[in-house]
Amino acid sequence: MKRYMMRIEGMTCPSCEKHIASILKQIGAKSIDVSFRRREAVFELPHANVETAKQAITMAGYEPIEAGEVDATREYDYIIIGSGAAAFASAIEASKYGAKVVMIERGTIGGTCVNIGCVPSKTLLRAGEINYIN
Repeated sequence: MKRYMMRIEGMTCPSCEKHIASILKQIGAKSIDVSFRRREAVFELPHANVETAKQAITMAGYEPIEAGEVDATREYDYIIIGSGAAAFASAIEASKYGAKVVMIERGTIGGTCVNIGCVPSKTLLRAGEINYIN
């Protein structure tokens, strides 16, 4: 069974994702993952060829831009090396767009939480220590 990734223009919402998934399912596709944010569909075709999928999607009013076989080892859309504050912000933003994100760190991931954890609490604790002593 071959795995394909197809870029699709014209999807605007989660309803479009369901519509594309339904079309692909009708032609026998399996393991279907459609994202209107990424403007793509990833799926497996056991018998039909990718041209059949393109035609079906075109007939539904969408525009398939390109399609090709996906390397079986592709698991992530976005790889981040390191886990500093910018890495977390980048991962959060990428995931908002539907990207599959992985973060690689040589040590323990975490430490300086820029949102609600270590940095704000350490600042407040230090201010409390200074005011308590004086």
